Amino acid sequence: METKRNLKYFTAKGLSPLTIAGWIVIAIGVILFALPGVKMYGVIGIIVGIGALIFSGSGKASGDDIEYQAGEKIKDMIEYGMKRFELFEKHLKYLQPLTLRGYEFNDQVYYKKGSDGKNRTSVYSAAVLFFTGERINIHHKHFSFVDETVDEELGGSYKYIDLDHAEVQSFPFERQIGNRLYKFTDYHFVLFGKDGKEVFNISVEYGADIDKACSDINRIIDIRTKAYYEKLARVEADRKARLEEAAAAEAAAAETANA
Repeated sequence: METKRNLKYFTAKGLSPLTIAGWIVIAIGVILFALPGVKMYGVIGIIVGIGALIFSGSGKASGDDIEYQAGEKIKDMIEYGMKRFELFEKHLKYLQPLTLRGYEFNDQVYYKKGSDGKNRTSVYSAAVLFFTGERINIHHKHFSFVDETVDEELGGSYKYIDLDHAEVQSFPFERQIGNRLYKFTDYHFVLFGKDGKEVFNISVEYGADIDKACSDINRIIDIRTKAYYEKLARVEADRKARLEEAAAAEAAAAETANA
């Protein structure tokens, strides 16, 4: 993780003086190139200006750099999570592993709205949910782009019978930077237990796929919970039947002995 370059990405304010100078030199070079007799000076100006732009950006990460680092950090999460929970393909017959990811938005993180319009912060989370016959296993990573000491592997394992539902929640987020106030909506995927308390919460990049994932998860929770209690009912019925058979056999034996 290139923490120093990443920090410059989040903390740099506007265009640097060198970047501005580079664009000015390029503009002058274009003008000179269009004039007769000074085309060579124009070419030199354009080259120098481009060099200034490259140099001014060489010490600072870009939005694409941040996205790439996030992708590299989480690319092996499914494989690692399956090893962590000792899972194989045969265990995942209800839903395919679900990957959730997104930047965390709070007062303790650095924030920047990229030139591509995307809202980014200095802290990122990703999780993979594995759906087995009895539970949801969650492998969760939480890390910082600017602080190498913030790099955690979290997660847990939750039985369907202890879960109530999954939903997407939205929260307003504001950040004042200079004279500009940035406002947008921060979305979270939240998993609730039967007691109504949160058991898992993660910031996500919202889309229709997240709504569908919640719908699928809620369906699986209902189906597997129902199957669990139906199995308990069958076991209890079998137990009672065996007790009744044993009692009948015992009564028959006693009656035969008394005859």
